[in-house]
Amino acid sequence: MDQERLLAAVLLADVVGSTPLYERIGDDAALQQVSDCLDAIREIVARHGGDFIYSKGDDVLSLFERPEAALGAVCQISSQLTKGPLSARIGLHFGAVIRARGALFGDVVNVTARLSATANPGEVLISQSFFEALSSGSRDALRLLDKMAFKGKQELFDVYTLGSDDAAPNTHIASQGTFVDRRSAPPPRVNLVIRYEDQLRSCRNNEFVTIGRSPECNIVVQRPWVSRHHATFTISNGKARLVERSSSGTFVSMGPGDEVFVRREDIVLFGSGVISPGRRSSLGDAQILHYEIISG
Repeated sequence: MDQERLLAAVLLADVVGSTPLYERIGDDAALQQVSDCLDAIREIVARHGGDFIYSKGDDVLSLFERPEAALGAVCQISSQLTKGPLSARIGLHFGAVIRARGALFGDVVNVTARLSATANPGEVLISQSFFEALSSGSRDALRLLDKMAFKGKQELFDVYTLGSDDAAPNTHIASQGTFVDRRSAPPPRVNLVIRYEDQLRSCRNNEFVTIGRSPECNIVVQRPWVSRHHATFTISNGKARLVERSSSGTFVSMGPGDEVFVRREDIVLFGSGVISPGRRSSLGDAQILHYEIISG
């Protein structure tokens, strides 16, 4: 099988707003508008030197050898779609991809899809690696939103958007990460303290505390039902979160009788409570981690 490995920018634009359009103006007219929108995106991609890869449903996947060209295309797509009833959720990433059989393969494609799915309609979410691939002058067109957790990933990623993207609502996803417009008031200063047996750790804004069975973790919990890299505590924009990435899940309690189960998702923490990896906290063999959020 012929395949090509290359470093490139990957753009995924997912057109949204078609469902109410079909209901309002009918199938034929709506289909024409959606088709025109997809064609316009493809034309913009080609105009900026990008390669159209494929279109599935209402989305368009494209490849650019030059990050600056991809940024130019995204800016034009974002601007053009504000003029009609349709908008797009756009993800933009940069890294190593495999091109084969007329398609793209690799983790970069998966992360691009995650960025697109997380964006609000009319919003562009851009990865840290794409930001770093740009020249210093081009970076001025972007602004940092926040850190984001991707499903299946242990670490958090810096995510950017267009600097002039004022019309798009700020992304806020409690279960998959939280984005806050940094032009608002500065977040409160908080400290998250975690205790497990004789292990004590704390973290502040943009710091991490990892828990798991691996000796590489900050807090080591040596039990067979605990994953090697089970979960991560972090604070971002004044909010404490548990980023859960295990196969067995974690029980979280932030009050009496208020235990919830999370697995491969994020949860915002409040006040003080207990974390029990892989087991209900009421079981005799449960390994209990106590946490407390301290303001100031």
